[in-house]
Amino acid sequence: MLKKLLIFIPSVLLAITGCVKETYDMDTLSGRGHLSPVLAISAVRGDISISDINEIPNDTVVFDEDNFIRIVFRKDSVIDLDVNDFDEFNELASLVIDETYLLADASLENIEDTLDFDPGSGIEIEEIYINTGVINYSITSVTDALSSFTITFPTVLREENIPVTHNISLPPNSTVTGYVSLDDTEVDFSTDTDQPFNRLPVLYTFEAVSGTYSLTDMMVVHVDIPAPGYEYVKGYFGQPEENFEEDTLDLEIEEILDNISGTFLLSDPSIRLEYSNSFSIPIEVDLKATGYRDEETVLLNLDPFSLSYPDVPAEFDISSSFTVDRDNSDLPELVSMPPEKVVFFGSALMNPGGNTGTRDNYIFDDSRFIGNLEIEVPLEFRMANLQFTDTTGNFIKIEDSSDSPANPEDFEFLRIDIEAENGFPLGVSLRMILYDSLTFQNIDTVSATDILKPAPVDATGRAGQPEKSLTSIEIDRHFWESAGEATNIIFSFTLNTTDQGTRDVKFYSDYGIDFRASLVLKPDFRFEF
Repeated sequence: MLKKLLIFIPSVLLAITGCVKETYDMDTLSGRGHLSPVLAISAVRGDISISDINEIPNDTVVFDEDNFIRIVFRKDSVIDLDVNDFDEFNELASLVIDETYLLADASLENIEDTLDFDPGSGIEIEEIYINTGVINYSITSVTDALSSFTITFPTVLREENIPVTHNISLPPNSTVTGYVSLDDTEVDFSTDTDQPFNRLPVLYTFEAVSGTYSLTDMMVVHVDIPAPGYEYVKGYFGQPEENFEEDTLDLEIEEILDNISGTFLLSDPSIRLEYSNSFSIPIEVDLKATGYRDEETVLLNLDPFSLSYPDVPAEFDISSSFTVDRDNSDLPELVSMPPEKVVFFGSALMNPGGNTGTRDNYIFDDSRFIGNLEIEVPLEFRMANLQFTDTTGNFIKIEDSSDSPANPEDFEFLRIDIEAENGFPLGVSLRMILYDSLTFQNIDTVSATDILKPAPVDATGRAGQPEKSLTSIEIDRHFWESAGEATNIIFSFTLNTTDQGTRDVKFYSDYGIDFRASLVLKPDFRFEF
């Protein structure tokens, strides 16, 4: 370029001398030249829009019919529990009984007894339908007589309401063992009016088939009922409480948060638990969560909530959901903190209302609770002077000016003119800072206020007409010269939503930005001829 200038300038001088009559002494002219033109170059023009995302299959970014944008994260089966996961239900209706009966008192008569059992703290069993089960017995005869022993369970019924009964022949002074099948039986534990639960009536009949019983003769009865395989159990299952172990979710964004300041609020995030429940038991969940960022903490402040359960026998399974959002918690404040880590803990309480005497809890052999989690973040938020900073190495520093075709002293200034029409309700400003890490000082700063001005919004938070902006980013000679002293360059972006972040704005997929950028240079060439 310099060679072209050297040819151009003498040509102009010759043309001038050809038109002017006066004569000049060319020896008196200086041998130095100075050229400082202003050059404008159209650098780039284009548009940015997020509407094209709508054409990309994506389960995370969701577009409503009116183009409103939601970010949705979903994870299936975050909770998957069945009846076998609860120790309280594994040993229901198991029983061991040891009784000794004097035969002289019985003398061929029936003995009515009641088997009491304890299924667990506060549990009251009223009815069980047994799919598979047995009654194991061991009967020891302490008598010289040949005996017949019959055991009957009046409230353990097979089809057509036939009680389970079993007859055993007992040789003199012997022990006989065996079992009675309980398969496909319905067991009623509620016939005792004094205690209509956890009691099973039983009838023993002893008879001397040959010989007679003396005063010291006896029968030793051992009954063992292992926990049966049941189709359902009806009763009251107490108030066991399950505590969730404290768990910490480390978001691993501490370094990022160190470079963010200002305020940011997501207006309407939500966490939705969709579940299917076939435990017919009231359960209350108390979920606690605390967000931590440096010394600051934000609590979720969610009140305990109850899960829906089926109303047996009208229904045996129910599908429902529970949502944590701004209406019942401080979730927006917790998410918008944003936290470095979140600590979760809590508990689940069965039958929170206590024992009402109805004993209408039901569990089934296939009872299950399956929960799917959905986190939804509608793009509705506000920002006020939210700043992001990033530090890079000094990439514009010229180590050896002799190897560079353009040096800082060759330019009086360099300017980028940006003209934009912004359809987003979000404004952007930029600062570029020369920084010396040895002296911890900012050497020089280039600022570009309102590269993009936020578009105005209506009462619903939707942007209408785009906002026009005209911004110049000027890098003068002092900045270029100072670049050699800096070790780093700090970029600082400041974001503000419409009205300086005082109101909620919404993002739609039909928003866009049209822009044009021009490069304006003013070189400063000095030369000799």
